[in-house]
Amino acid sequence: MIQALAAAREDKHSVREDSESALISRAQSALSHCNWEVGECAALWTKRFAKGRTDADFGILVGLSADQVYQRRRVWETFGDVSENYPALKWSHFYSSLNWDDAAECLQWAQDVQAGVAEMKAWRRAQRGEDLSESASDDDFNLAPAELTLVGEAAPFDADAPRRPLGSVATIDNDGRQSAALSAGETPVNASSSYAPFREDAATSPRDTASHIEPTTEQLVKRMTTAIERCHGAMNDHFFTQFSKLPEKVRLRFLKSVEQLSEKSASLEE
Repeated sequence: MIQALAAAREDKHSVREDSESALISRAQSALSHCNWEVGECAALWTKRFAKGRTDADFGILVGLSADQVYQRRRVWETFGDVSENYPALKWSHFYSSLNWDDAAECLQWAQDVQAGVAEMKAWRRAQRGEDLSESASDDDFNLAPAELTLVGEAAPFDADAPRRPLGSVATIDNDGRQSAALSAGETPVNASSSYAPFREDAATSPRDTASHIEPTTEQLVKRMTTAIERCHGAMNDHFFTQFSKLPEKVRLRFLKSVEQLSEKSASLEE
């Protein structure tokens, strides 16, 4: 897919520079087969043609939601220049690691052992000293909206993988085959202290850590920055229109949180 994208860039380089309509057409053509190309088009459009318009506006032009555009654009902006270094990985690997401060390390591991997304997530948890027999909590500050799939659009994550039941995650059994296991607090059958939902022959062993390693201030700042950027991106015209219709308790809690964040942020400059 990545090689195909590189070829597409060459073939369409002259076209994409011509006009906004040519860029929109290119994004529409890529909807069903290449999230990378859609993300690149969204990033180019934002820089060259947006003029104050948002991801929601680009989404209307190409047939995606604002959230879908945001996700594809951010993946491209973050990993577009290095994606060719990981030819064995899919777009969903990069999307899953978008918020990770150790993304490069995790992606390289997945590339080296040809790991799937679920394996990569489990390996990262092991590196951080988490108990893999317990269900995973959401990624730190992961405020990305759930990915939506339009009718007629290829699934954005691992389109060639079989669909799994809602609420299940991929694990790897002793023979290295993928299976579906419920993740809502379920402990795997025959689980032990050595349980790990990634292949036993994976090259790198988890670090020997007795407890979860607390992130540094720099790591926290990076994660918070990403979260705040996502909040900012989500506050589009539709958000403002619907906000006044929310229950008063919900609105007041949100506004209080924003006010508290503003107050603490202001103290950083003192």
